Amino acid sequence: MNQTAVSLTTNLEHQLQEAVELRNLAYAVIVAEHRRTFTRPEHLALFIFYRSLQTHEATEVLMRKGLVEDGRVLVRVLVEHVVNCAYMLLVGDDKTATDFIKYPAYWKYKLLRDLREVDESRFRRSVSVELEEGIRKDYDALHPRFKDRRNGEWCVDGQLHKRAAKVDESLGLRLGQDYVEFRWLVNSEWRFASSHVHGMADTLLEQVSQSDGVITVEQKYEPEEAATALYSANFALALVVPLFDALLDGKYSSEISVRLSKFAKGV
Repeated sequence: MNQTAVSLTTNLEHQLQEAVELRNLAYAVIVAEHRRTFTRPEHLALFIFYRSLQTHEATEVLMRKGLVEDGRVLVRVLVEHVVNCAYMLLVGDDKTATDFIKYPAYWKYKLLRDLREVDESRFRRSVSVELEEGIRKDYDALHPRFKDRRNGEWCVDGQLHKRAAKVDESLGLRLGQDYVEFRWLVNSEWRFASSHVHGMADTLLEQVSQSDGVITVEQKYEPEEAATALYSANFALALVVPLFDALLDGKYSSEISVRLSKFAKGV
């Protein structure tokens, strides 16, 4: 990795410009006119991809405002979107798509049950017996399908890093070489951002300063850190844009090649 590459990766103005240009290209890809029939997993992949573009933009907004830690929380969300849409596109089948759609109805009853146990009288003011019973029936109907899954896990392939591994395996077979980019994405920014999501001591203590006996807790803005986090968001987007362009007949393949070549210079 040369010095220019490192400086671009940590250069906030460069990454802000990359964010806008990459996202605009992604929007151009997804709204381009096309004439083909999509499978159910492909439809879902497109929906998740489109949603990820909004999360990417929200991340950029937070970085521009200096709210880096909050931005890193959204980068974690973005990584999940990107892995899920790539998994749906490259690995998923109709059963996978159905699992993704139906799992929230199964999980909802568990959430309601736990909430009711905390304060049933308050719970009942917003959730009627009839509504709860309807949600319970959905849960019972779906229980045979999901009973062996981990809590909160919709996919038969398990946790996010396992889905990322499946995506890497699929792309590796296509390319005829080892491919690790999605696992790298999960095991770098996604895992490290966990401390920000869960409010762990390491991230909280970084915000504490003391001067003249006064203790202040605030985010410390460092442009290099903002650039690094935004680079991860840009990198996530760059991984999936070519996949969706290929799905949509490759109309932007040349523009994507130029765009990603320029982006790679900042890696």
